[in-house]
Amino acid sequence: MARTFAHRPEKAALVLGFCALAVGVFIAHDSPARAYELSIYRATPLLFWVGSGIALFLGVGVAVSTPDWYRSLGLVLGGTTVLSVASLPLIRGYHFYGPGDSLTHLGWTKDILSGAMPTYDLLYPGTHTIAIVVHEATGVPLARAMLVMVSAFVLVYLLFVPLGVSVVVDDDRSVTYAALAGFLLLPINAISVFVMPHPTSQAILFLPLVIYLVAKYVTATNPRGVPLFGTGAGALLALSSLAIVFVHPQQAANLILLFGGVVFVQFLYRLFHDEHAIARHRPLYAQTFFLTAMFLAWSPFHQRSGGAVKALISSLLSDPTAGADSAHAAASLSQLGGSIKLLFLKLFLVSFVFLVIAGFFMLGGLFNRVRGTDASAFSKYIAVGTFPLGILFVAFLAASYGQFHFRVLGFIMVPITMLGGVAFARGVGALGTKLPVRPDGGLGAVAAVLFAVMLVLSLLTVFHSPYMYQPSGQVSDGEMTGFSAAISHRGDATFTGLRAPGERYSDAILGFERSRDAEFRGEGIYGNYNATEENFTAARLKRVFDGPRYLPVTQAARERELAVYRGLRFPKKGFRTLESRPGVNRVQSGGGFDLYYIR
Repeated sequence: MARTFAHRPEKAALVLGFCALAVGVFIAHDSPARAYELSIYRATPLLFWVGSGIALFLGVGVAVSTPDWYRSLGLVLGGTTVLSVASLPLIRGYHFYGPGDSLTHLGWTKDILSGAMPTYDLLYPGTHTIAIVVHEATGVPLARAMLVMVSAFVLVYLLFVPLGVSVVVDDDRSVTYAALAGFLLLPINAISVFVMPHPTSQAILFLPLVIYLVAKYVTATNPRGVPLFGTGAGALLALSSLAIVFVHPQQAANLILLFGGVVFVQFLYRLFHDEHAIARHRPLYAQTFFLTAMFLAWSPFHQRSGGAVKALISSLLSDPTAGADSAHAAASLSQLGGSIKLLFLKLFLVSFVFLVIAGFFMLGGLFNRVRGTDASAFSKYIAVGTFPLGILFVAFLAASYGQFHFRVLGFIMVPITMLGGVAFARGVGALGTKLPVRPDGGLGAVAAVLFAVMLVLSLLTVFHSPYMYQPSGQVSDGEMTGFSAAISHRGDATFTGLRAPGERYSDAILGFERSRDAEFRGEGIYGNYNATEENFTAARLKRVFDGPRYLPVTQAARERELAVYRGLRFPKKGFRTLESRPGVNRVQSGGGFDLYYIR
């Protein structure tokens, strides 16, 4: 009878949590987007957020307070909830998500599928080929297959953050808190790392799997021999290293630096402290050599490789305007009622907390103050391995080049998340020995509340929204249909645009190769013509153009300029003049897409 009533609260909480999540997901799926949505958070039905909130709170609560397998079920509930949030564009039937580079990647995927581009011609074909496999295997549209691919990489991240930690620590609490840290999706900074089709983002989300295999490989005690790679984990590690080269070589280069840190530590300990546990770890020399060889064999023969490094050096040595973009952005934010400091807090407060926690943990590891031989070793590995990445981050930041520093930061946040979770768990355990409360009792409740707060702060910045002074990245079916019709019936006039002439849509519709060979793309108004702010009028546009132009204006563009940017560059009265000026005619309208012909 006692077994019948054991863990009743946990069972009830888990059942309630899974039911709440299921109802929320069903309601969100049953309320698909009908048009462009400025904020996916506001447009998604409230009941989804209520159900997700209940599921997350109950899942986290059970995970931190229950010592047996109910803890695992709590983590499954929490992880499924986070995956559901990250998959909202897929759940809510978005045609596509990602208005910039992602559309170009959709075009490349179309080219590979049609045979217009060989797979090996693309520097990073990994995500594109995965999307093609999903498309061919399931029959879903290619754009939707790319969203499925994105969700798959998020799932890999959520699974292997705790699994990687489980290899190097011997307590369930550390694994639990590492999983909770993974729920925060800290590598996603919404500046250079996104939850959208974006190969460098997918490569970063793939990193926990690589770290898991590194941990399995170096800590193997009685491995079964596998030719060349030593162990089964070694063979899988080599395969995953090759995979990350194909997903995005830039992140493979970062991984080489991380591996180099491991190799450096192992070499020193084998040379000077051969009795230490690190000296008994399987060396990573061969794996580092293999990754470097694959990177050098693949990357230099593609046109886009090396661009970031060349631009970084050029910017550091000769660019007098480095930092000007940041100053301009700060001024624009100030005009919108925001500030760089406020935006930094929204985007990086939780990440900063984990950087501090993990930093102290790595410092303790360097001074041999971390409990557990493997945990201590890996704190040293990551401390040394992330040091050159930190230098690279500072260099890109100083050069103010392409926001690449945030890509490096996203990469760094993967091992920081894992170590931060372990450090958080160790801190809770240490407090439990000094306070009259159990780590799985009162302290667990406090930890659950802290993680709940951090989850809210983190998940609010997974997608672009006015909360972070950005419009949603949704690409509606109406926009794609409108651009497709406009391109098909364009005549001889050149396309312009408010900020860009629509080349990304052209890439996605025609395929990259055909799009870039086309001669109908002109320049955007912003940055190329003196026709913004008070000069944004139909009369002014007629004067600044040297020939007839097509001006596409989407619902997304209107809401971006008027609701998010408050008419800062393109005021409402300027849009009104497009409807009333002779010589400016609206020649296409529908589905959130208007096309004006200016002659």
